[in-house]
Amino acid sequence: MKKILRTMKIEAMGGEASPAKLGQKLGPYGIGGKFCVKFNAMTSDRHGDLVPCILTIYEDKSFDIVLKTTPVTFLIKKALGIEKGSKDKSVSAGTISKEEVKKIAEYKMQDLTVDSLEAAIRCVEGTCKSMGVKIAE
Repeated sequence: MKKILRTMKIEAMGGEASPAKLGQKLGPYGIGGKFCVKFNAMTSDRHGDLVPCILTIYEDKSFDIVLKTTPVTFLIKKALGIEKGSKDKSVSAGTISKEEVKKIAEYKMQDLTVDSLEAAIRCVEGTCKSMGVKIAE
C-alpha cells in the first residue's frame, strides 16, 4: 500500500487545467504537468464546466484523481447566463424554471447526500434562494 502524502480538492475548467494556473498548489509535489495532462484527458467532454476533483498524492509522486459533478452554483449561473448571484435578497439575480432546477438536481444526485429526487430538488432550490434567484412557478 502506497503512503498518502496529501489529499486536496482542486477545481478547474473541464479540459483546461494548466500548470500555470495550478502551479502554486501542485508545484511542491512535482506533479503539476502530469496532473494537468491526465485531468484534461479525463474532462475533455466537459469543456465550459467547472470540474471539482479530489486529488490524492502519494509519496512516490504518483496520484489518483476522483472527478466530482459541477457545483450547483455554477450550473445555476450557467443556466441563467449570469456572472454571479445577488447579495441583496430584495434584488433578483434572475428566474430559473422548475424544469431547469429538476435537471440540475438529477445531475447532482450522485454527489448529494439525499435519497430522493425531491430532496435533491429542495437542495438546488435552497441554493437558488441563497443566490437571489427566483424559481418560476
